[in-house]
Amino acid sequence: MATTPNNDDWLAVADAAQAAAVGAGAWLVVLEALAAITGSRAGELIGLGAANTVPFNWVSELGPDWAEEFLAIGGGDPAVNPFVRAGADIPALTVLASADFITREERRRNPFLIEHVRRFDIPYICLTPLIKERDGLVGLAVMRSSRQGEIGPLQREVFATLAPHLRAAVRTQMALENQGAQLMAGALEAVSLAAFVCDRGGSVRALTPAAETLVSGGGPLRLRYGLLSTASAGDSRALREAIGAATDGLVRPGAPTARTLLVRNEQAQPLVLEVVPLPRREFAFGFEPRALVVVRTQQADPARMRMLLRAAFGLTDAETDVALRLVEGQPPEAIAAGRGASLGTVRTQIRAIYAKLDVHHLSELVARINQLR
Repeated sequence: MATTPNNDDWLAVADAAQAAAVGAGAWLVVLEALAAITGSRAGELIGLGAANTVPFNWVSELGPDWAEEFLAIGGGDPAVNPFVRAGADIPALTVLASADFITREERRRNPFLIEHVRRFDIPYICLTPLIKERDGLVGLAVMRSSRQGEIGPLQREVFATLAPHLRAAVRTQMALENQGAQLMAGALEAVSLAAFVCDRGGSVRALTPAAETLVSGGGPLRLRYGLLSTASAGDSRALREAIGAATDGLVRPGAPTARTLLVRNEQAQPLVLEVVPLPRREFAFGFEPRALVVVRTQQADPARMRMLLRAAFGLTDAETDVALRLVEGQPPEAIAAGRGASLGTVRTQIRAIYAKLDVHHLSELVARINQLR
């Protein structure tokens, strides 16, 4: 019989979520505590993106075999997974238990429930979407074994009252990962890049010390009233158009919005500028980073390239390594062997890379990264 969790246990889960959001804790610890306080087998925090991609799926208790099989059978597809379908159909913070939407007939006929769910003994679930946006959602769930059965009213109430706190923590982490202009400039400063971070209106919100030196030395690149310009009216117009295209992003099928510009200088070598669009958020006030203007160095620097991919697009260290290997022409099988990882893990990382760089094909990925060299 379910017992009422004490206040300390409830507060511990909420506090652990906030700690995980700022990097002072681990989400798996949060999910384990959530499962324990609701009398469940496992806790889950899942991200679902466009085209049924799964950028992340953290689950306590079940281990890597479960995660790899989940991806292999298309677990992020609502047509395959009725749990995902249910979460996609309800508003944020609406709580559903499997008894609310899984019928006996579906349990007998659905391959996902028959094979995957039975094999790992997680037939029951209680879920809620924490965040729903145009391009995907972040969902929270607790999974329950056959012995534990459907979640009870008391346990469901505990789950429902903790969900808003985990939502707040997820939003905090998303804000940090999307990186404000100053955080991004600081990351780029570590490898001495001359870079300008522009907002949706094209204004420079932050710049690295190397970039500040560049615009204050009387050279071809200038910063006036928060806007980049050059000594040439024609180059200034081209630069404004490139920044505008990057901050607007693609609104219809067409050429990539990243552009390379040559800024002429009578006294010295011309500058090569790369104008790169940054990941967009649907709901924002317009001050978030939307374009990066990078002054290309004479020689490619692998360390700088790795830092740029992490800072500009939010790639993890592993995703950065996989992305660069793809650009070198390595197939997923060779990447998996070279990294000592499973092919399923590498394919998951590739999907995450495509989503973060907003590309859909390998040729687009290669073009996007080569523009940063």
